[in-house]
Amino acid sequence: MPYAKRELTEAEKEAFISSNQFGVLAFGGDKPYAIPVAYKYIKGTMVFVMLRTGRKMDYINRNRNVCFNIWQLGEQTSVPSLKDLRYISILFEGELEEVTGSDWSYYELPQPPEGVDLVAFRLKTTNVGVSAAAQT
Repeated sequence: MPYAKRELTEAEKEAFISSNQFGVLAFGGDKPYAIPVAYKYIKGTMVFVMLRTGRKMDYINRNRNVCFNIWQLGEQTSVPSLKDLRYISILFEGELEEVTGSDWSYYELPQPPEGVDLVAFRLKTTNVGVSAAAQT
């Protein structure tokens, strides 16, 4: 079945990003690595909270340049004007920056429980690509 590209309005993009919670965070390097992560879209910024352990932290410590992708089938989205689309995908390119100190409360992030070593990163976006296809 053929598909036609469709542009999203700024309001549709904001609604789509705000209505989702999960995406795939991808790292480059000799051995590329991509992981599913939860995010919060707060005050126009992607924020990720994660444990300060594991392979992802090795990649983050080596290079903070990342791609982050949110996608969904149109029929599954909660954004009414996008339901007729085959799919919606938004790809963010940028650099992770650690959220520290009072910025935790600025982004409305709960303080981690005692003994849990969480870290938060905001995505300083340098490029955003949008792909949406309508059935023709």
